Amino acid sequence: MMPSFMHRVRMRSAEASGFSAGAAATTVAAVFCLSATPLAAQGSLGSLGFGYPVGGVSVRTAGTADAFADFDALSPRNPAAIGGLQRMVLSAQTEPEYRSLSFNGTQERTTIQRIPLIAVLFPFRRGFALGLSASSFLDRSYSMLTTGTALIEGVPVSTNDRLDIRGAIGDMRAAVGWQINSRFKIGVGGHLYTGENVAVRERKFADTLSFGSVLDSSRVNYFGTALSVGGEVRVLKGLAAVGSYRKGNTFKSRVRDSVRTTADVPDRVGLGLRYDGIAGTTLAVGMEQVKWTNMAALGTGLSTTHDANNLHAGIEVQGPQFRGSPIFLRAGYARNELPFSVSAERVKETRFSTGVGLPIARDAATFDISVQRANRALANSGAKESAWLLGFGLQIRP
Repeated sequence: MMPSFMHRVRMRSAEASGFSAGAAATTVAAVFCLSATPLAAQGSLGSLGFGYPVGGVSVRTAGTADAFADFDALSPRNPAAIGGLQRMVLSAQTEPEYRSLSFNGTQERTTIQRIPLIAVLFPFRRGFALGLSASSFLDRSYSMLTTGTALIEGVPVSTNDRLDIRGAIGDMRAAVGWQINSRFKIGVGGHLYTGENVAVRERKFADTLSFGSVLDSSRVNYFGTALSVGGEVRVLKGLAAVGSYRKGNTFKSRVRDSVRTTADVPDRVGLGLRYDGIAGTTLAVGMEQVKWTNMAALGTGLSTTHDANNLHAGIEVQGPQFRGSPIFLRAGYARNELPFSVSAERVKETRFSTGVGLPIARDAATFDISVQRANRALANSGAKESAWLLGFGLQIRP
């Protein structure tokens, strides 16, 4: 036999064979479909298709399970929320996630590091404000190990394959909000979606003396735009209603300098109610519908894309004083539908959250902490995933 597998079999590159980053993520399907083959896999239900919809909300909003998303000036969901801003705000945060996937008695763990949101808000006269932010839209990070055999000149050879997926798509938004009067706010925002996904697959053979390893990779870049509008109205004393809408424009994937596929950024509709008629307490409920099928054509038929309907409820309570300013305590609950799966069944998620807002220098700076527990399941597969998401955010008001 020849000393190198590369001399025996010429492996097609991922780009030439149509192996896009969107398709690469669906290789997790092998975990669900090849249970008869001995394997050890480290994948994720949240990273199927184009990845997990991070949302990029503030740590304050994360503490309420996204219930405050359309009312929160820092969260890039509703541009009207920044209207009437009184002071400049600088904000940055981090959100590590610790996932555990269970399937057929095998449990694998993954740790993911994210910076989901950086934002700067500028107030102007007459109720106008400008908001600039960079947030996470979709996140794909996982690794998968599989074992099997390859038939080379009629001889079966044991193999070990490793697939590493690293990538994300970000949402950069510029928005203008206007507080018309004490009852009405409106806003408009422009979004730029950009990012990349990299898939690296390495095959090693048990017979290392006769065969060398094979390394293959694929890099896909993404670019799209969208326009968002929103409004907020004070319906009654203590009760406010909010609505937001994002209209997606063209979304393209590129391999090198060539456009590979074209689709649209998903449209989104968000509605919510907030009640702050109880002193020191704010309650909020919200729902959103995201038309993820708009971007289905961006990938391949190896994954299934679903539209999502998400429900959120949360509370924020003013707690004891700390250095002359109140501490805020938060909690929330959400039921979410994830956009991508490997079958007609949806991946569904329930999430419980809690959080706290700590004043650092009275009202000049705030340190926010959130803790979220997410449980995800793909129906009729036996695959379940749980995750802890920790949020740490700093807001500075010069």
